Amino acid sequence: MISVIMACYNAENFLDPAIVSILNQTFTEFELIMVDDGSEDETIQIIERYQKQDDRIRVIHSDHGGASQARNLGIEVAKYPWIGIMDSDDIALPQRFERQMEVIAAMPQLVGLGATVHHINSRGEILSVSPLGPTTEAQFYQMRQQGHVVNLNHPTALFKKDIILKVGGYRAEFFPAEDLELMDRMAEYGPIISLPEPLLLYRVHSQSGSMQRFFFQRQVMRYVRSRHVARLEGKPEPTFEEFIQERAAWPILKRLSKYLETLAMFYYRRSGLLVGEKQYIPASFYLGLSAILNPQYTLPRIWGQVLSPQTREMVKTSSRLVK
Repeated sequence: MISVIMACYNAENFLDPAIVSILNQTFTEFELIMVDDGSEDETIQIIERYQKQDDRIRVIHSDHGGASQARNLGIEVAKYPWIGIMDSDDIALPQRFERQMEVIAAMPQLVGLGATVHHINSRGEILSVSPLGPTTEAQFYQMRQQGHVVNLNHPTALFKKDIILKVGGYRAEFFPAEDLELMDRMAEYGPIISLPEPLLLYRVHSQSGSMQRFFFQRQVMRYVRSRHVARLEGKPEPTFEEFIQERAAWPILKRLSKYLETLAMFYYRRSGLLVGEKQYIPASFYLGLSAILNPQYTLPRIWGQVLSPQTREMVKTSSRLVK
């Protein structure tokens, strides 16, 4: 059984389809905990309308403190052993929880399970396919041993509640990479893997936290990897402040190289947003910049997320499901 946590802040634009996609799941043994994070638009009215229609919905009202605080509040009151993460602007495909619970029944040792996502634009049109995370337990342990940080498409995640509580929940200071930081701590207690099939439509738009704080997010990701490597080597874990100070002491050419690498990732992300809004000329400009700065990053992603035959077939299949 699953306690689904949906943190909401001024979410009126996309909240209806997000809620409906959970209520219409083929797996029905869940509660939906809606945590309003001090919204100032029509979010509360939308939530209350659905609460009157479905008694599986519980509502928590909170002063605005950010998504991490809101999710922690929901997790604290959750009734069930598995926590399902859902964002208020995404759409879960109907079989999401059914497929995930089938895997969990067969692999009770998991502490986290995610899935592949489709990126969609503001109109709900499917743009691409984005897998993330190890797909087998063996791959999970191999990645961890090699110093890699295990990450999932966060709004597809199912987490064991007792492990989240054991490690202390989300840490707001790492927003918008607080999900990765949490998973790194949870991974010390068991495997975290991802299903290769798309189970969620992930909405990309310029107002998302990952776009507005992209460079800080990448900095946190690198810190989490540095912290994990220190654990593997039996060294003291650096604080975030110590990590920043160490990087500031790097030679200027090394710092410039890392900056350009991150800039290429940002341009690739920006290009994808522009494609979603059918602004193809500026999208091509940013995609070209990304490819020039870091072709090893950009070109494989264009193929894997958009152009490959397997990707195109996945998009066709999911498009039929959501019509």
